[in-house]
Amino acid sequence: MLTTLQTPAVETAPETMDAFAFECDKQKRLHIELTSEGYTVADDPANIEQFIGTVQEVECFCEMWTPRLLCKLFVKGTESLEHSFHLVPLHQLVKWGYVVPQPGTLFKTNFVVGVRRVSDKEYVPALRLPLK
Repeated sequence: MLTTLQTPAVETAPETMDAFAFECDKQKRLHIELTSEGYTVADDPANIEQFIGTVQEVECFCEMWTPRLLCKLFVKGTESLEHSFHLVPLHQLVKWGYVVPQPGTLFKTNFVVGVRRVSDKEYVPALRLPLK
């Protein structure tokens, strides 16, 4: 027997929660796989490695938009470290974060803390949003 759940409009839509939960699970599994293969963290100036596989509200500085509409973001406090940026597609920030970050401004939104391989045996923590 199927039942329909009633949810008030103020709650997060189930498809949004499912997408974030899926991305969290995917990033946790990738992190476990990488560490079991001997990968180590290359750098973590924002101190977010501890949150891999979870959703975190992160305050970011938007430095610029690239010609392909990727936002070059820095976790607040790491702006002076050129290598510490994250590239996040603008359309994902609009769809999942309900924000349109302007270059030169700070903003907060939820990200999945994930991983990105940077060499044969190293990874860095990365700010991720669902791909759906």
